[in-house]
Amino acid sequence: MLMDPDADIPVTQLSLQPHLGAAHHLRLGEALAPLRQSDVLIVASDAATHNLCMFGAYPFEASPPEWVAQFDEWLTETVTPAR
Repeated sequence: MLMDPDADIPVTQLSLQPHLGAAHHLRLGEALAPLRQSDVLIVASDAATHNLCMFGAYPFEASPPEWVAQFDEWLTETVTPAR
């Protein structure tokens, strides 16, 4: 409501399906691409990791668990082009 108080932009929820693999998500992106020309808002937000079983178990200000920091470092190295 803060972004569009008139609520006149179509929005939908989308979840990744890790068990379906990268090819599935590539096809999903290709299928969604035409929505750009149809004035549909596509917003993607999330963390690189999450564990809903642990949601709320840590104070908001707490450092992330070590496994999260390690995965984040790996992800950054993997998706960042070599210089």
